[in-house]
Amino acid sequence: MIIIGERVNATRKRIRTAIQQKDNDTIKDEITMQDSAGAHYIDLNAGTGSGVIQQEKDDLCWLIDIALECTEKNLVLDAAGPEILKTAAEHLDNRRPWMLNSINGELSSQSMEIIDLASQYQVPLIALTMDKDGIPPETDKRLAICEAILNETEKRGLGEELVYFDPLVIPIATDTNQGLVTFHAIQRINELFPRAKTTLGLTNISHGLKQRYFINGAFLSTAICFGLHSAICDPTQKSIQQSVILGSLLAGKDKHCRKFSRAIRQGLF
Repeated sequence: MIIIGERVNATRKRIRTAIQQKDNDTIKDEITMQDSAGAHYIDLNAGTGSGVIQQEKDDLCWLIDIALECTEKNLVLDAAGPEILKTAAEHLDNRRPWMLNSINGELSSQSMEIIDLASQYQVPLIALTMDKDGIPPETDKRLAICEAILNETEKRGLGEELVYFDPLVIPIATDTNQGLVTFHAIQRINELFPRAKTTLGLTNISHGLKQRYFINGAFLSTAICFGLHSAICDPTQKSIQQSVILGSLLAGKDKHCRKFSRAIRQGLF
């Protein structure tokens, strides 16, 4: 189970302020906390909403430099536009394994540029199962978007094994069937595109509800049982750490229950 740490994201006020003030210590703390909590990748997003592309380029490169200094974990370059991602990729210069976040099924000219960038460096690419009409409520339509994306990525030299499909989560407060829709989408993606991977922005499932960490944890454990490969989440939350262990246990991925037993000895439960 691959955990992508989501905390260094400029949509969070604390991170936006740290980026604007060039507060190295705050960014280092956020990265090292996620590293210690078991994240495999650290997502870096510098989109403060300034609208100044050069500023976001500079800010993302600044985040990369801090990450390279304080962690050995892999990185995710996360930005809205290909121009920013190209600059960040050149700055990173393959000094650390990395992936790109993200494209969607609209397959605009910008998405094509991002696919070409992933193909150039042969790095994983997160692909969202949405198009110009938004997130389809049905599993079959999300699968059709996956197929369309794969047709393009393979044409452009990016193998199926480097695509991480995010079937996306519509909050269950909006539609109580959406948990099941997401589970079935994960299962069907694994069946139809067996070399591809799946990931999820986890916390959307509980948006609008109270006691969200209970919902997020149950959702993650169940998604692992349906074959989820990775999750974009906050690994510093104890409930997330517990859910990963329990999901792996119930999915038959914890040989002799060793990880679960070790987690008990370490006081995680």
